[in-house]
Amino acid sequence: MIVLVRIGALTAIWCLLWGDVSAANLASGAVLSAILLVAFPLRGPDRRGERGRTRFRPIGAMRFVGHVLLQFVVSNALVAREIVARRSRVRTGIVACPLRTESEPIITLLANVLALSPGTMPVDVQISPPIIHLHVLVLRDVAQARRDVARLEALAVGAFGSDEDVARLSSPGLGADGDAGRPR
Repeated sequence: MIVLVRIGALTAIWCLLWGDVSAANLASGAVLSAILLVAFPLRGPDRRGERGRTRFRPIGAMRFVGHVLLQFVVSNALVAREIVARRSRVRTGIVACPLRTESEPIITLLANVLALSPGTMPVDVQISPPIIHLHVLVLRDVAQARRDVARLEALAVGAFGSDEDVARLSSPGLGADGDAGRPR
């Protein structure tokens, strides 16, 4: 049953990418999805060690998607304003944003979402210790940039993180600049 759900989800993505729900797109999407799932099988949950396993939380996912969509609108408006402005206020910089999650899937999700957003681009991602080095087009406040990434991380963990990550992010100790006391 789970395989059919995965094939359905991948087929839906395929149709969205083509921008047309036709019989040909549905058939080719289903065939391609089946081939991908055979070539790259997804492991089921490891019952021996559930630690670090990601979980899907629908309410958290809706919050995450809503936040990302809102930030896309805001960042697009900011970049458009910079393009048409007579005087540029562009002040670029690279900010090291320490993360509290150690989940590679969550770190990958964060890096991809930040890469999609106009005005930001991850230039380096470290897993141990978890840090994303982020190029920011309009950098006004380093601490605010770190807080923005920490907020995105909290939403991503709330949507897809393990119980361990959720507990880690809800524990006190997050500094005002968005880092959890990790050495820089």
